[in-house]
Amino acid sequence: MKRVLVLAAACALVALLLIPVKATSIPTALQIGNQSLAAASCATRDTLWIHHFAAALYVPPREQPVIVLQDPKRPKAVQVEILNKSFLPRDVPQKYRRTLEEQLDAKTLNSVHSAWRSLNAGDRITLAYAPGPGLTLSVNERVVATTPDHGIVEALLKVWAENEPVPERVNRILAKHPCRR
Repeated sequence: MKRVLVLAAACALVALLLIPVKATSIPTALQIGNQSLAAASCATRDTLWIHHFAAALYVPPREQPVIVLQDPKRPKAVQVEILNKSFLPRDVPQKYRRTLEEQLDAKTLNSVHSAWRSLNAGDRITLAYAPGPGLTLSVNERVVATTPDHGIVEALLKVWAENEPVPERVNRILAKHPCRR
């Protein structure tokens, strides 16, 4: 009887791990300042059956993401939900850390590092840019860091593109991971 219970529990656990993450866990829109942004690209990062995070890019409705991302006059946001922290590095990955060190003051950088180390499954990280206030990093709607300069958006995009021109990388990712509702 005990073996049957253990086997049933193991089967239930495997079944839960194989259930795909639903796109509904990603909001269809985000409010940034006084503007509603629509989800333009949605994806999960997976290794075999393990879902690491779900992410979405938000831009003004009917606008081209590749243009919006590079324009300091347009709002934009990225939201990431941590689904499993098993493979989450202890610290901000080196390629982003160098860029953040170049762009942020020490106090803001320390806030970012502290927030990263305390991330858990279920946490939502939002990077939102609005003209005027600039870039805001929030974890579960709690503001962690702000900077008024659009330069950090441009610098992070360049690092993310990994030596590929930003417009080409953005268009390729958008084509591969559109939000389907």
